[in-house]
Amino acid sequence: MWWELHPQSLVSGATSSALVLLKPTMNTHSSSNRLFPCVRAALALLCATPLLCVAGRAARAQDGSASPVPAGMVAVPEGAFKMGTSESFYLNGTDASPVHEVKLPAFYIDRLEVTNAEYKKWCDATNYPPPPHWKGGSYPEGKGDFPVQHVNWYEAQAFARWRGKRLPTEAEWEKAARGTDSRRFPWGASFGSDYTVTGQSAPSAVGTKPLGASPYGALDMAGNVYEWTSDWYDAYPGTPTKYPQFGTIYKVIRGGGYDGNDQLSTTVFRGIMRPFSRSEWVGFRCAQSAK
Repeated sequence: MWWELHPQSLVSGATSSALVLLKPTMNTHSSSNRLFPCVRAALALLCATPLLCVAGRAARAQDGSASPVPAGMVAVPEGAFKMGTSESFYLNGTDASPVHEVKLPAFYIDRLEVTNAEYKKWCDATNYPPPPHWKGGSYPEGKGDFPVQHVNWYEAQAFARWRGKRLPTEAEWEKAARGTDSRRFPWGASFGSDYTVTGQSAPSAVGTKPLGASPYGALDMAGNVYEWTSDWYDAYPGTPTKYPQFGTIYKVIRGGGYDGNDQLSTTVFRGIMRPFSRSEWVGFRCAQSAK
């Protein structure tokens, strides 16, 4: 069993989504609907690329010593961790198994999800259209420190490039969330509202649950909004089950959402979404290589 966030409308009309049991389905969105957000974001990404040199991503000084952690990010050291699960507790255990070791180089990941205020700076600087639910070109009053929503994968990637960053891989996201002790939730084994924004009708401002910090200090990695990763939804090495949805159809989203539950908020849950789709349940955070 696995889940897809299935938008009712891509670029026009309704902007709400429904979390549904995923069954093999045909894409009902027209190619013209898909083209606009993809092309616009691709162009923005290309325009943002030269800014990598300006924004900077050097992790080491010229003498080879480690540089300070970039502002607003947390450091995840190089090394191996156990990815996936064999727990029966996990409702999607078949697509997140088997448990396998993944070795990663050191990297940084945003401490918080990207906010409306941060995303608006990118829209203003690049003349890129804001999310479709914003009225008058801006987010709702008083929501500047809330996670940005209704952003597709291409737009999230373009924003990250503009900031001199990128989207985290699925493995990077999971290690940043659970550390090396294979914890069920970023903060440990017990689930509750003291740790995560979940069971609500809307997200909260980012960083409001400090007790829910991951082993490396990242917040909101369970609940609030799902987060885009850079990876396609594919089988783990040695998995006994092969789904027709594996491949280059869906991108993986992680972290559960504000109206989720304990199972959707685990560090191993794999949600999926078409990269050109938008949802009120999905936002993102950025990552950056440390070398």
